[in-house]
Amino acid sequence: MLPIALTLVIVILVIVLTRVFASTRASLEERDRAFNVLRGRFELISRQRDTIIRILEGLGEGVIAVDHERKIVLANQRFAEMFGVSGELVGRPLAEVTRVAPLFSAFDTALRGAEAAQRFGIALGVAERRVEMRAFALPSADIAAVALFIDVTQIEKLEEIRRNFVSDFSHEVRTPLTGLRSAVESFELAGEHMTADEDQQLRRIMSRQLRRIERLVDDLSELSRIESGALRLDITRVDLFELMRDLAEDFHDRAAEKGLRFQIAGQRCEVAGDNDRLQQAFSNLIDNAIKYGGEQSTIDIEVCGDPDNGVVRITDHGEGISPDEKERIFRRFHRIDKSRSQEIAGTGLGLAITKHLVLLHQGSIDVESEAGRGTTFIVRLRRWMSS
Repeated sequence: MLPIALTLVIVILVIVLTRVFASTRASLEERDRAFNVLRGRFELISRQRDTIIRILEGLGEGVIAVDHERKIVLANQRFAEMFGVSGELVGRPLAEVTRVAPLFSAFDTALRGAEAAQRFGIALGVAERRVEMRAFALPSADIAAVALFIDVTQIEKLEEIRRNFVSDFSHEVRTPLTGLRSAVESFELAGEHMTADEDQQLRRIMSRQLRRIERLVDDLSELSRIESGALRLDITRVDLFELMRDLAEDFHDRAAEKGLRFQIAGQRCEVAGDNDRLQQAFSNLIDNAIKYGGEQSTIDIEVCGDPDNGVVRITDHGEGISPDEKERIFRRFHRIDKSRSQEIAGTGLGLAITKHLVLLHQGSIDVESEAGRGTTFIVRLRRWMSS
């Protein structure tokens, strides 16, 4: 048997160790509970962060946030696409990612506590993207400022188109309206003293100017239908050679008034197209050739093809088109010879309508010309593939 003293020591040690183990177990359980709570909070924050990142990645606008040292804290993929940058952006200095000066100016303003807005261009290869930036400060320990980037390239193009359209339309309609006003004023001034010949002349002027306005409205309406997608094609088999031969016959008398004659060469070539709309498109090209093809000459039409396309070449021998005009001739209201624009009838919409009709057929139209050597329009259309 153990001595009583030793027994007492062992009992005391057991009691002490039991209390220590109990205390330690309680402490560990408390730490486990605290750790679980902290882990839960981290998981919640992580889920919230992932949700925010998914939302940012789904935006059509670029987003970037920086800290007080202008290091990137957050950036979505759209920002990287807009600025043409790659790799991990978070943690990198802003100056290392982009050198766009207006961007830094906007962030400087935001970091001073004020909102900023900038609109600037970003060169991406040969193209330029127009971007609108809005930046503001964010009262946070981690984030100092946030910026939103909106691609306004298409918006600016549409604004320019609208401005040009209003300007061009106003210019085109002003001439017939001036003619009508002049004729009406002549009627009012002359009154009963007007002779029968003068009366008929003024009526012819008014009728001619009204027809000009009507053609302008009709062409604009037609172009609007084509561009909006409201026009539907009735695709059938069309023989280009037969179509061009019929059009040359239809325009024979008009061409003869200027001493012009048609020369048609080539062979039968069938394409997939809407016969009426192709007739409209090629009529505009022939009408253009008659207007600008000079006098006492020929209008040469050639029909040929390759395995995929039917090709029509319409050539006049007039004054031709200067190189800087080539890119603009298919625009609305553009006139090749502005000095003679009032002498040559037309709305300035024929070539624009023709181009859109050809593109609607999934074809292409090109122009070859040299000043003083005439002009050739080349139209390519998909061949008819029999099933």
